[in-house]
Amino acid sequence: MTRGGGKLKERDPLFELVLKWITVPEWDMTMTLREAILKCENLIDQHLELRGAAGSGIPRAKSSNGTAEHNGNGGAKPAHQSGTSSELEAGCPGIGGFFTRLPLIKALNTLSAKNPVEQRRYVPPTLSEIRQVFNMAQVYELPGRVRMLTFDADDTLYEHGMDLQREDWIVTALLTLMEQGIYVAVVTAAGYPGKPLRYESRFKGLLELMVERKTSKEVASMFYCMGGECNYLFRLTHPEEGVYKMEGVPEEEWATPEILSWKETDIARLLDIAEGALKEACTTMRLQVQFVRKPRAVGAFPTRAEDRIAYEVLEDIALRVQDHVENHADGKVNIPFCAFNGNRDVWVDVGDKRIGIEALQQYIGISSVNTCHIGDRFTSTGNDLRSRDVAMTVWVTDPFETEQYLEVLLRALGDKCKECADARPTGPKQGTEEWKKAQTIQRNTAAT
Repeated sequence: MTRGGGKLKERDPLFELVLKWITVPEWDMTMTLREAILKCENLIDQHLELRGAAGSGIPRAKSSNGTAEHNGNGGAKPAHQSGTSSELEAGCPGIGGFFTRLPLIKALNTLSAKNPVEQRRYVPPTLSEIRQVFNMAQVYELPGRVRMLTFDADDTLYEHGMDLQREDWIVTALLTLMEQGIYVAVVTAAGYPGKPLRYESRFKGLLELMVERKTSKEVASMFYCMGGECNYLFRLTHPEEGVYKMEGVPEEEWATPEILSWKETDIARLLDIAEGALKEACTTMRLQVQFVRKPRAVGAFPTRAEDRIAYEVLEDIALRVQDHVENHADGKVNIPFCAFNGNRDVWVDVGDKRIGIEALQQYIGISSVNTCHIGDRFTSTGNDLRSRDVAMTVWVTDPFETEQYLEVLLRALGDKCKECADARPTGPKQGTEEWKKAQTIQRNTAAT
């Protein structure tokens, strides 16, 4: 199910609970993977029956920084209507609500058909494999329900810092979903205020395919990009035949009351504090980095493009900045923010993806129960985590995994979508450098 799971530093309380049932003896016994997954599926069903589905009108409980609490694979945490806790809450305190039930056993069957995880004797299931079971279960619940798919950009739709290319299968998949009436929106930290051409460059492969297919204005209008987490909305227009362009949407048309309430003085204070904390942390770590201050973000990344900062160092910086901003000596910052490890850099953005997705839902007229967000950064220092408060979620490690789950969804949608799924390449294209490398490795391995 996954090509290179070592790149993702995965931590999730619910996934860890399932793994604990398998690996940590209780009363001198442990569960098999199937037993643990079945127990979790039943507990989620019980939790849903007791609490109701997230997004059903139950108010969200607020955490200390003013955002909805969340945990595990759930969404917004429903306010308790009684003193009764579900068994799942007892095992995973603070677990959020769920937008749907999760057919975890069905998902495990799919994983086991491709990966003999249940046949292993000495190596227990990994957190990555548990994550994949939850992902697949959520994807199985999307057909007939999902009306908008939102995506992180870097390391979800394309490799970090790259662009969508016409030859990428994922480009065809996105347009096929739009042709089926499903909105596609990229919700990204990348913020280019007033510069729609920058986003056109990132999504050029999709625009090129639209020209080839002579995509209608109605289908083109199904694509949006929310930049800077929640600060800049762009839509796709089709002003004339053969032309597809991104254009900014005036803030007064889409911004929620929460966004409109932010004062520029408070935004400046937040960024000043964050920038100071970022510089102090990077100095302490003796890093060679450069800093960028944008209207609604501040970040640090290596001075030289070829350099990489250790993942653990990026994690520590993000956590230092979070703590410094949340507990600033001069008083609480009144603006929500997101300090996150971007895998190659660290950024602090005004707002977060919860707010961005909520704004899209309000603007388009779609509810949380009909929205699914796909992203790669759901750890405590990731900028996809807050999306769980307002949408179903799928946690991927890279664009390859994103393609896998989209293929499953497309097959379930049938007809033309199944044709698109069938066209997905199963390996590197013959003649490419990746293909040649694989042949060399195979030849050297088989040599006697």
